[in-house]
Parts: sequence; C-alpha cells; structure tokens
Amino acid sequence: MHTIIFTRVVALGAFAAFCLCAAQEAAAAGALNTANFVTACAADENVTDEPGFEDGKVTPKAYCECVAAEIVKNKLSQGDVDMLTKMHKDEITDEDAESYPTLEDLMRSNEDMEDSCKEKLGMPIGDSGEEEDAPPVDGSDVPQDE
Repeated sequence: MHTIIFTRVVALGAFAAFCLCAAQEAAAAGALNTANFVTACAADENVTDEPGFEDGKVTPKAYCECVAAEIVKNKLSQGDVDMLTKMHKDEITDEDAESYPTLEDLMRSNEDMEDSCKEKLGMPIGDSGEEEDAPPVDGSDVPQDE
C-alpha cells in the first residue's frame, strides 16, 4: 500500500515539475528581447533630434523604452523587433526589404507606437518636416528668365 501511495506522489510531483517547466518555457518564448532595440533607438539621430528632449524631462532612452513597451503590448514578433532595431541602426538592406513582406505595415505600426509614446510623455506630435508634407508648388513662385 505504501508503494502505491509513494508511486502516486512521485508521479504527481513529476507532473507538477513538468507543468512548471512548460509554463516557464512558454513565458520565456513569449518574452521579447528589446534591449538592443532600446540601445539602437536611443542612439538614433532621427530620434535624438526630435523636439521634446530639450528640457531634459524626457530622455531618448525613456522614450525608446516606452516604444519597446508598446511593442510588447502590441505583441510584435522578435523578428519585428530585430527589423526595427536594424531600422534605427540604418542597416536595412534591399534584401531585407524584399524578404520582409510586412515591412511597410511594420513601419506604420512603429509610427503609431512612437506617436502614442510622444503623447504619453508630453512630447510634441506633428509634422516630420519631410517634403511630402509641404504644399505643392504651382509654378507661380518660380522665378522666370527675362
């Protein structure tokens, strides 16, 4: 009788250990490594030149940590995180762009997450200053040769 109880206890203990290990592996698999992203983001001149860091209340690192938290919240993949890291390092190649079918969607999603963090951190959200935002030239402003 003691053998049966002992066998059941051992089996139950083994099952509990198996479940615990499986849960830890699942949690580890779901955890994204965003450390490289934060480092690359905080060092990116496109980020550090953004308005809103002058007063020192928000640092580029704090901003990038916020974006990393948004990445986790939005359940992006590790591949997405790695691609965004490459973007901040200005290392995306033509091959990367061709082999990553959702790159445009990822970039749009990144902009949305960045805007969300700017809003949360009290940073200005607005024009990027790119030419596409400029009003069209109608030709009347161009000087004519006389």
